[in-house]
Amino acid sequence: MGIQVIVRARVASDIESALGNIALECEIFSIDSSSWGISIPTKLIDVVGEKNVREFLGKFDHFDLWTGVWIPAKPRWKFW
Repeated sequence: MGIQVIVRARVASDIESALGNIALECEIFSIDSSSWGISIPTKLIDVVGEKNVREFLGKFDHFDLWTGVWIPAKPRWKFW
C-alpha cells in the first residue's frame, strides 16, 4: 500500500528537495497556501524502503490521518 500524507511546507520545491530523486515519481499537490498532499506509490516504497521515505517526510510537520492530529517535524540534529 502506498503512502498518502499531508505536510506543511512553504512551497512544493521544499518537498521535492527533501524527497530527492524519488520526487519525480510522487504526486505532490497543493491543498492550501501551506499544506501539501503527497502520494507515494507502493512500487517506489518497495524500492526505497518505507523507513527512508518516512525519514524524508519527517522533515515536515505532517497530519496523521489515523489520529487526526498534526505531528511536528523531527529535529534535524540531536545530542548523543
